[in-house]
Amino acid sequence: MPNPEGLASQQPAGPPESIDLLRPWPGLDRLGWLQAIGGLLLGLIALFSSYDHITLPGTSLQLQQQWGIPLIAASVATVVVDAQLASRARDRIAYEADRDRNRTSRSRKRSAESRERQIESLERLHSAGVLSARFQLHPSASNRARLRAFLALISGEIPPDRGEEGG
Repeated sequence: MPNPEGLASQQPAGPPESIDLLRPWPGLDRLGWLQAIGGLLLGLIALFSSYDHITLPGTSLQLQQQWGIPLIAASVATVVVDAQLASRARDRIAYEADRDRNRTSRSRKRSAESRERQIESLERLHSAGVLSARFQLHPSASNRARLRAFLALISGEIPPDRGEEGG
């Protein structure tokens, strides 16, 4: 039987780790790319301005020039790794939110189905009460036939044909 809610009620394709497989290397979302490009630009600025010293508040540490380039590369790599971790965290949050929405949707659907069953049950009780009262107030052949047909229907039997009882 096809699902009436369509794709909205289905679970996401897989765990959050599989989301990374959908994105090409390095697996960054928009914000991650922005962060990585910003880190790369800062690294390039540091490379082309001065990479032979590190300036700290109140002091400046001199570095040999060949040390500056690997330190800048390491800082850019750190920014890219941080962007990947942040992208994965955002993906995981989105996955869990989607899973929670689906769970809530299924729960609402089950509640609605339960209410429908309760309404049907109450309608049957109402019908049974009305037929029973009719039969008790006026035990005619037609009321007896209606009550028998109703009881047969509830018990899952095929009700007798009305033509057989003359009613």
